[in-house]
Amino acid sequence: MGRVRSRVPATVRALASHLAESRDPRVFATVLLRSEAESEIESMTERLFAEVERDLQRARESGDLEPVPGAADEEARFEYDTRLVLPAMLTLGRIHVLAGDVPLARVGREVDRDFVARGRETTRNVVRALLDGDMRDAVNDDEYEDFETNLRPRERVAELAQRSLQAGVESWLDDPDTPEAVRASYDHAVDRSERHQEADRGFRELLDRLRNAADPDEREAAADAVRERYKFADPEEAGLFEADVDLPYFATQYARVGILYEDMLNMYEADLGVDLGEGFKRAIVLLVVGAQIGLDDTDDYPEDRGTQLTPVTAELNLADDRGTGVERLRRIVETYFSRADEWADDGDHLTRIAVEYVRQQSLDRIDGLRA
Repeated sequence: MGRVRSRVPATVRALASHLAESRDPRVFATVLLRSEAESEIESMTERLFAEVERDLQRARESGDLEPVPGAADEEARFEYDTRLVLPAMLTLGRIHVLAGDVPLARVGREVDRDFVARGRETTRNVVRALLDGDMRDAVNDDEYEDFETNLRPRERVAELAQRSLQAGVESWLDDPDTPEAVRASYDHAVDRSERHQEADRGFRELLDRLRNAADPDEREAAADAVRERYKFADPEEAGLFEADVDLPYFATQYARVGILYEDMLNMYEADLGVDLGEGFKRAIVLLVVGAQIGLDDTDDYPEDRGTQLTPVTAELNLADDRGTGVERLRRIVETYFSRADEWADDGDHLTRIAVEYVRQQSLDRIDGLRA
């Protein structure tokens, strides 16, 4: 029998769960800090998109783009729907904590304002790099539904918007004041992302074999191939995560998204000359992988199920029935979030509340697959 899905918002459930566990009054300061960091990220993103809109407006004026019907008198508008800035928000929050800049605790304490200002600037550049990479993948995959604009053709808008962001990223990386280690981490992330894109064709073929097996023996052989090459593959590199390679889908999802965020955190450390902490970095990467499976891949299942091998399409095709597949997915994502919570510092309420929040959201989405 399926679970009854809660009507209480995930944010409320996450906070209540963490409060019940921690009983630490500093949690309330963390909630205020999250609100501040979230507002800062939103402001940064708005400014980045304003720069993109200026570039798109110039392209419109040169005749490279044209307005959609009914928007002839409007300035260029552009938005891009993405969830990927949560890790940057949590890192910015950690920078505030390291600087002593925490709500309800600022009075009478010395706050490193310069460090906070530098952290904000690094965050702005990191967010631009994350958006650039995400848009580049979307353009490469001909996926334009997350690009919102009043200009056309949308494909050309997406291409120009991505180029605009990339130019800003390159300007930061080429700046003499930017440490070489920042460029090295960025290049490593791009290289791994491109290699995963190249491997994706083989993963699609694995799914096709599994879905179209002609008899039980052929299906079992195809299922074994999915388990060996995708679900329990050996990681090409694991870095900080040697203790986590036992997790289902770790190797493929680490190469797909985890390494990008590990490199993002390495860019922060190199640019600011700060140690963010091994536990924090592990928690963030495991949170990202869990969210990729429990949110993104679950949301995309209707489009992916016949063509794209993801942990969601894999489990629902490996299982004998839908209910079994959904239960396995629940256990997998809960394991990722539990591991992320274990790696986070006990006093890192910002990260631990985020882990619980994404856990609650993910389980709600996965339960929706039962229908």
